[in-house]
Amino acid sequence: MRSGMIPRSLLLVLSLLPCLCARALAGDAVMPLSEVRPGMEGSGRTVFEGARVDEFKVHILGVLENALGPRQSLILARLEGGPLANTGVIAGMSGSPVFVDGKLVGAIAYAFPFGKEPIAGVTPIGDMIDATSTRAPRAASARFHATAADGALAAPLDREQILAALRRPLQEAVAGPGATLRPLALPLVFSGFSAAAFDWARGVFSAMGFVPVLGGGGGSASVGPLPKVAPGAAVGISLIEGDLDLSVTGTITHIDGDRIYAFGHPFYNLGPTQFPMRKAWVYSLFPSLQVSWKIAAAMDPVGTMDQDRSTAVAGHLGAAPRMIPVEVTLRSPRSEERVFHYRMVDDELFTPLLTYVSLLSVIQGYERAFGAATLRVDARVALSGGREVRIQDVLADEQPGSHAAAALASPLALLVGNDFQKVEIDRLQVSVDADETVRTAAIVRAWVDAPLPLRPGASAPVKVQLRTHRGDVLTETLPLSIPEGAPAGTYSLLVADAATMDGVEQRETRRRFAPRDFPQLVKALNELRSDSTVYARLTRPGAGAVVGGEYLPALPGSVLSVLGSADQGTSVVSLANAPMWSYKQPTDYAVSGSRQITIAVQR
Repeated sequence: MRSGMIPRSLLLVLSLLPCLCARALAGDAVMPLSEVRPGMEGSGRTVFEGARVDEFKVHILGVLENALGPRQSLILARLEGGPLANTGVIAGMSGSPVFVDGKLVGAIAYAFPFGKEPIAGVTPIGDMIDATSTRAPRAASARFHATAADGALAAPLDREQILAALRRPLQEAVAGPGATLRPLALPLVFSGFSAAAFDWARGVFSAMGFVPVLGGGGGSASVGPLPKVAPGAAVGISLIEGDLDLSVTGTITHIDGDRIYAFGHPFYNLGPTQFPMRKAWVYSLFPSLQVSWKIAAAMDPVGTMDQDRSTAVAGHLGAAPRMIPVEVTLRSPRSEERVFHYRMVDDELFTPLLTYVSLLSVIQGYERAFGAATLRVDARVALSGGREVRIQDVLADEQPGSHAAAALASPLALLVGNDFQKVEIDRLQVSVDADETVRTAAIVRAWVDAPLPLRPGASAPVKVQLRTHRGDVLTETLPLSIPEGAPAGTYSLLVADAATMDGVEQRETRRRFAPRDFPQLVKALNELRSDSTVYARLTRPGAGAVVGGEYLPALPGSVLSVLGSADQGTSVVSLANAPMWSYKQPTDYAVSGSRQITIAVQR
C-alpha cells in the first residue's frame, strides 16, 4: 500500500459513522421499524391550541413497504382523540411524534386528501435521523436558475419563470387502489404583507406544497413566555423576519442534546440550509374538508435548521443563523417617507422569490397595485468581498410595482444561482420614489446638429427629440465623437430605448450574452440597460467581433481567424458592423422608440 492511501475497509467504516452515530444517539427509546406490527396502539403528541402539548391515540394499521422508494417505508396509522374526528389530519401536525410502549416510532407526516377519517402516514424515526445525518453538499438543482437553456441572462422574472425555477415533484406514497398519501402541507403565514401581494404569492406557494395564510405577526409579548421546546411542541421556520414576517409551522419530533428533528417530510428538500428555527404559538384550528390547518405564528428564536432532507428537517438549538438585512425606503408626494427593515434567509433558491414578494408587498401596500403610475427604483446589492451591484430604473405602466420587484429579483436570481461560485449577500438597500402620474416619453426624431460630412476626430452634437405622454416636446443632446483614425465611409447612428438596443445586439451576436466568469457576471449586471435612458451607438460596415463577451471593433481578418480557431478555446462571434462609439443619456422618463440616421465621414 502506498503512503497516504486509506484502506477501503476504513473508508467504508467512516462512511457508515453518521448512520451508526444517529442510531446510537436515539438509544433504546427508539422502536426500529422491524418491530412495528399491525394492531399496536400508542400515542402521539402535538399542539392543538396555545403552546400546550396534547396527546392523542394512535392505532397502527401496518407498514407500507418501499412506499416512497427503495427502503423508504411508511407506517400507516389511524389517529383518535382531541379534535381529530372533526378536522382529520391537520396541516401543522407534520413531525408530531408517535410512541408505542414508550418508544419513539416516528412522525406524523402524510395524509389522504379529502379523507373522511384521520388516517396518517408515519415516517420512521430511523429514516429521519439517518437522512439528516449526511453532510452531502447542496445539489445544483436546489439553486434558482434564472437563465435560459443556452446559459444566457434571463429577461425580468415573471410568475411563470419563478414557478419553473421552484417546481419540484411532491413525494407521494401509493396506499391502495386510486389512493395516495401526500406530505402534510406546511402552514405558511404571511404577516405584514399587502392583500394584493398575498394573492400573487398564494398561487406560487400553493404550487410548492404550502398552505399560504394571511395572518398576524409573531411576538411573545402578546401571549407571554413560551415553555422550552419539547417533542410535540410547535416549531416555526422563518423565511422573513422584521416589518414583514413569513414563516412555516410544523411539529418537533425528537430532541437529542442540542440536535432537533421535525416534520417527517422535507421543507423543500433543499439539502444544507441556514434557516432560523423559532418557538410557535397555535391560536386555533381551522377545520376544512380539503385540508384543516393550524392558525399559528412563529415566536422566539431557538436555533437553526441546517438540514432539509427527504424524510425530515433537522437543526441545532442555540444561535440563529445570519440573514440578509434589507432596507426599503418608499417616498411619495402624497405621504411622508417610510422606511421598512426586515431580514431574509440567505438561500440559493428562496432569496430571489422572497425579494420579489416582499418588495411587491411594500410597494403595493402604500401605492397603487394597479393603474398607471411611475416608480423610480435605485437598489444596491452589497456582496461579500466589496463587490456591489447597482440597479437603477424608471418604470411607468399599468403595473409598475410588479416590474419594480422583478427589476431587483432578476439580478439577485442570477447572482445566487450562478455556476461560478457561492455568493454571500451582505445587504440590500432599495429606494423607491412613487409618482401617480405616467412619465413616459417616445423618441420622435434624431439628427446631427453640425455640417456634414464629419471628419475623424471631430465632435458633433446629436439632438434627440422626445415627446412625453402629455404631448410636451423635450430635446436631449448627445456628444457624438468620431474616433481618430476612423476610415472614410458611411456610418450608421442608432438612437434607441433599452429594449431595442438589446434586441439589435442579440441579433448581431446571434445569441444572448452568457458570462464566462463571476466578475463578468457582476459587470454585466451593473451594465444592464435602463428603461429611463436614451442609448446611442455608431457603427460602420467592417470586421468586428465579440470576443469572450467583450466588443472589439475593426479587427483584421487574420486576427479573427486566430481567435476563432479551435485550439484557442475562445468564444468569438464575428460582426458585419463594427461598433465605433456609444453613449447613454439618463432621463426622468420611461423611454420608448428608436431612430436611425446615416452619417458620412471623410478624411
